Amino acid sequence: MSEVVRTRIFPLGDFRFESGETVPNCVLAYETYGTLAPDGGNAVLLFHALTGSHHAHGYNDSLPEAGEFWQPENYEGWWDRMIGPGKPLDTNEYFIVCANFLGGCYGSSGPTSVAPDGNHWGSRFPLVTAGDQARAQVRLLESMGIERFAIVGPSVGGMLSLALTHLYPEKVRSVIIIGAASAPPIEHRLSVFEQILAIELDAKYRAGMYALSDPPRRGLALARIICHKLFVYQRGLEKRAKRGVDSSRRGMLEWYTPTQNTESYMLHQGVKFALRFDANAYIRIVNMWARFHLSKVSGGLSEDEVFAGYAAHKIPFLLYSINTDCCYTPRAVSNFYRRLVKNGVSAQYHCIHSVKGHDSFLLEPELYEEGIRSALSCREDSIA
Repeated sequence: MSEVVRTRIFPLGDFRFESGETVPNCVLAYETYGTLAPDGGNAVLLFHALTGSHHAHGYNDSLPEAGEFWQPENYEGWWDRMIGPGKPLDTNEYFIVCANFLGGCYGSSGPTSVAPDGNHWGSRFPLVTAGDQARAQVRLLESMGIERFAIVGPSVGGMLSLALTHLYPEKVRSVIIIGAASAPPIEHRLSVFEQILAIELDAKYRAGMYALSDPPRRGLALARIICHKLFVYQRGLEKRAKRGVDSSRRGMLEWYTPTQNTESYMLHQGVKFALRFDANAYIRIVNMWARFHLSKVSGGLSEDEVFAGYAAHKIPFLLYSINTDCCYTPRAVSNFYRRLVKNGVSAQYHCIHSVKGHDSFLLEPELYEEGIRSALSCREDSIA
């Protein structure tokens, strides 16, 4: 059985968001793996992906702060095959910190948290930016005495890595990004709007002030189905959905019965997600993703100016794309890589060949092991 780990809660106090709104008694849920060196020089900040959690390693079957959203599929760490003794994120060598996003529903302050009036925040909880996430997580690291660290950021975590590196370049030793670039493509931004619309049109959404006991699960399930199309390699979806049609389970459908294995597969993904996530939290996280742009984080600097800042601080980058990724295509990531290099950044780029699409880093982490192990082992100002 995997190592049993437990979530910790870090008090942020009264946290002021970039929107100008302040949430009192804000908290971050987080986990750590390994032992922090006396000089703090072995720290690694790990960002999770879109609807992931801070639980990246080991086994955690208890998270009271998350209520019923903490489902059995959350119990195993989402990157357990990458973290542990002798693994690329070697807990004998590194001290790994992973925190749940603000605005989420897995222990950090978000729409399901209790507001000062005694009710859940619901849609009153502020929209969250990449800058908000960066500031919150740096405060967590500083509370541990960590002043310099490496960053590993898959998917949405990759963009948060870019934001944090711009805002706190003096703290960043190196950056590893998987399946992300400096801005989301237009296809994704349109998809996010479709997802938010799906949730809004659920009659149970009630302008975001629904009871947690009666949430808009149909709208959230549809939003997940829309999003999931970007996470999988669609040409290989029929093989991935090889279990066939389950006509006995119609999920949240009332009349139509799925007739294709791909329909059953997508419906299953949507229904199970709607049980483990909150609709208001989902809107905040996907909205943060869709609105991300380095020029917004930087206060108006161009991307080239931001990249030149990375170079000035001698921060090395390792970038991964996946050849079947529909979210961030190899072309988008390789263009990002070339712009980094053009602006003097020490960077490496690898394209992973996989039939798993954007989710490859979750489903087959062994494809990333060698590069990540090499990048983290280099403590100086270049990637070996």
